[in-house]
Amino acid sequence: MARRRYRRKSLSEDLFDMLFELTGFVWQIGAAVTGALLFFSYLSYDWAAAWIATAEKSPVLSAIAANFGWVAYLLPLMLIIFAVLFGAKTYDTYRNGHHF
Repeated sequence: MARRRYRRKSLSEDLFDMLFELTGFVWQIGAAVTGALLFFSYLSYDWAAAWIATAEKSPVLSAIAANFGWVAYLLPLMLIIFAVLFGAKTYDTYRNGHHF
């Protein structure tokens, strides 16, 4: 069976592409997206820290938390990276719009 040459993008990929493109036109959208990503990264970090603290108290989960606890921090890290990308694009759009 032949494989498709172009795979279809997921909804989240389309959403991020659209928001990133809109950020290039209107910096306020980028600022709102950056703020939302920073807020959700804080919430996910808080969740990861609480999960690690709870897992360390359990005799079964403590071994998993000791070896693979860093995996819980990948989501906040990923959200921070996206926030930095959106923030840089927002700043670039703002700077170009105001001709500094």
